[in-house]
Amino acid sequence: MLQDVDGTAKTNIMKKFPQIKKANRGKFTTWAKANGFKDACSAATAVMKAKKGKYSKDVREMANYANNFGCKK
Repeated sequence: MLQDVDGTAKTNIMKKFPQIKKANRGKFTTWAKANGFKDACSAATAVMKAKKGKYSKDVREMANYANNFGCKK
């Protein structure tokens, strides 16, 4: 457990890493390839750069996750 400067115990504020449910694994990559993108990272970049109403909320969430945790910059 971490201790504060005054010696009192700090609670761990780190959250668990967001996991993808087994049923949803590969869903964004499949969507990306079906929509003509080369791979999930290029699709994620394109979706996040597009105007907000062009893609559904679910696709934007998957693209955001891919950008944050899967795609190298």
